[in-house]
Amino acid sequence: MGLSLAGLLGPIFGGVVVALTTYWTTRQRATAEIRKLDAEAEKTRAETSIILADLDLRRSEPRFRDELPRGWMDGGDDIANYELGIDHNVFHAGRASGFVRSCHDPVGFATLMQRFKADTYHGTRVRVSALIRTAEVLGWAGLWMRVDDGDGKSLAFDNMQDPDRRISGTRGWQRHAVVLAVPETSAVIAFGILLDGPGQVWIDDVEFEVVGEDVPSTHYMERMPLQPINLDFEGGTN
Repeated sequence: MGLSLAGLLGPIFGGVVVALTTYWTTRQRATAEIRKLDAEAEKTRAETSIILADLDLRRSEPRFRDELPRGWMDGGDDIANYELGIDHNVFHAGRASGFVRSCHDPVGFATLMQRFKADTYHGTRVRVSALIRTAEVLGWAGLWMRVDDGDGKSLAFDNMQDPDRRISGTRGWQRHAVVLAVPETSAVIAFGILLDGPGQVWIDDVEFEVVGEDVPSTHYMERMPLQPINLDFEGGTN
C-alpha cells in the first residue's frame, strides 16, 4: 500500500513542481515584458513631449522671413507678435494676397512694405492704392506711404491713422489710397500695409502711379486745419 501511495504521489508532486516552475518562469518573463513596455512607453512619452514642445516653439516663432512675397519686406516696432506672408486662400484676384496677422498679444505694429529709390519720381505727385480686407481688427489698419531724404528725414507721410480713415473691425475688399508729393530732395519712397493690434489684414491689387496736381494730397500737413476749432467744446465729437 505504501509503495503504491508513493508511486501515486510521485507524479503528482512532480507535476506540481513543474507547474510552479512554469508559473514562476512565466511570471518573471511577464514582469520583464511589462517593465520593457513601461520603459518603451516612457521613452515614447518623452519623445512626444519633445516633439510637442518643438511644435509649440515653432508656433510661437513668427514665420515671416522666408514666406514674404518677392520684393516685400517686414517692418514695425513689434514684429515678434505678428506673422506676415502670402495667403493663397484669401485674395481678391489672381491666386494670392499679402497679409499681416497678430499671433500673440501685440503691443505695437507690424507692416508688410516696400522701399525703392525716389529718383524717377522727383517733382511729381504719386499715389499708392490697394484693395484691403480686414478680419476682427481690434486696433486699426491702414495703407501708408512715406517719402524720405538722403538722411532719413521724412518729407511727406500718411498712414491713414486719422479716426475717419483708419480701418478696423471686419470689412470686405475696399480700395484705399494715399497720395504724396515727391520733392526734388527725396531719396527713398516706402509704402505698405500696417496692422496695429489684434486681428488680420490682407492687401491685394496694389497700384503705384504718378497723378496730377488736381489729385489732393493726403499728407497729414495738408489735412491739418488752418486754425484752432471747437474751443468751447460745444461742437460735438469726431
